[in-house]
Amino acid sequence: MLRARSSSVVLAVVLTAAAPLLSACMDDEPTVALLVADGTDSSSRAVDVDRFTERVEATCDECRVRVYDAEGDAEVQKSQARQAEATSADVVVVVPVEPDDLGTLTGSGLPVVSLGELVPGAERHVGLEGGSLPRQEGTDLDAARDVLLGEEESMTYVPTRAMSERAADVAVAFLADATVADGEVVDGVESWLYRDQEVTVDSLTSVLVAQGAIDLDELCSGATEKRCARLGLR
Repeated sequence: MLRARSSSVVLAVVLTAAAPLLSACMDDEPTVALLVADGTDSSSRAVDVDRFTERVEATCDECRVRVYDAEGDAEVQKSQARQAEATSADVVVVVPVEPDDLGTLTGSGLPVVSLGELVPGAERHVGLEGGSLPRQEGTDLDAARDVLLGEEESMTYVPTRAMSERAADVAVAFLADATVADGEVVDGVESWLYRDQEVTVDSLTSVLVAQGAIDLDELCSGATEKRCARLGLR
């Protein structure tokens, strides 16, 4: 299995949620291919591409991330997986359109990390304890504003930011031939599983704002400004 490209550098690094910078951990710009199911679908909360990229670059200053967006097309994603392999990606992180359609990718010899939905044959997985990602209309901010205005009783919060950062750590660990803490083996796959949370008007700030999912100024602007003031949120 391909790990780091440089045989002259030996790393003994354990990556955690606050992984230290792997400065010059390997040469020749090792590449993480991030295969996204549909970057335009605001209801898909498996990955924060910007957060993932920032995390990879923060933990390995020689690494680069190449993003492929399948735009919801499983055939396109399979083609992109082959392209990632052909262009010498060192590890693939995939948010699958159709998990069962990626057998070619997981049989290619590339390390594969599935994010969100488990891809059969993936070597590592980052997802939710319940297995499937719950769907919602719009972004977390849209959903939170609906709850605040009383248009919805609650929303389901998925810790996309934490999951994206964890997937980035796992990808860099493959490159550095290192390990990541706090994993558990589920159905034979080393996994990092998170819980989604039901959020009501009483927990909007303690969950969403506290965890950086939304900004209080954005939540309490425009049509929700008076409501926030009545509830003492501002």
